[in-house]
Amino acid sequence: MRHSVKLLLPAAILALAGCGKGDTGAKSAEGESAVQAPQGTGGTATTIHLVVDGGPHAGTYDAKSSALTCTYGFAGKGSWGNQYSVMGKPASEFSSLQLIVPDAKDAADGTDKFMMTVGFGELMKPSWSEHTINTGASLHGVSDDVKKEGTGTITVEDKGKTGKVSFKGKTKDNVGLEGTIDCHQLMRGE
Repeated sequence: MRHSVKLLLPAAILALAGCGKGDTGAKSAEGESAVQAPQGTGGTATTIHLVVDGGPHAGTYDAKSSALTCTYGFAGKGSWGNQYSVMGKPASEFSSLQLIVPDAKDAADGTDKFMMTVGFGELMKPSWSEHTINTGASLHGVSDDVKKEGTGTITVEDKGKTGKVSFKGKTKDNVGLEGTIDCHQLMRGE
């Protein structure tokens, strides 16, 4: 399952570096982003609420980031994304949420086309573990050629400079993922 974040992370790094605003250096302090996105206008840029039902990470998790993690148009025209990752977390702690919604407008009233990976522990280390739902999304949009894993629905409320994502689904291993991503600040690529 590690391959999904390995695919998302380089794309996010390239997108941020292409903006000329991002520092892609990994940080070692606990709670700092592994990929340092451009800083927002101050305060909290993103708030994540996650409920995991089943599996080794069952529980409720909340995270905040002062760095911009929410994007529009970076994973393809009209796409919505989130790239939240922090370093220095033990194996039991929530440390990453990667998201691609190929068509944000289609997701305004809910869609089943998205890819989401929720990670725990130190990114790319042996203790890293993740839960993935991919219902037919890729970095290039909706695709029937991707390996589908799990089921679910996602709603994107795009408010221009802010937004909110609500999601609910199950992984192929029957682990439930439900929650919200409040994008208090948003980086637009279009």
